[in-house]
Amino acid sequence: MTPSTSTAERQPPDKATLHCPECGHESRINGDWIIRVRADSLTYACPNCDTVIDSRRNREELAAGSCGSLGFAVEN
Repeated sequence: MTPSTSTAERQPPDKATLHCPECGHESRINGDWIIRVRADSLTYACPNCDTVIDSRRNREELAAGSCGSLGFAVEN
């Protein structure tokens, strides 16, 4: 018997995929999620049912998680 070599069987699950607990929708973190950016938070919501999937409120965490694409003005 020959071992399977399909790509789907060899690769581990994608850690950058979010899953909606309400409707089961799934997509990569940079996929079709509704992203609401506010001065002090970033929220990911499901495009199908609007359930909040992730909400980040720490400025340092937001900046670090954006790989340098998000910055905050220094408060005086």
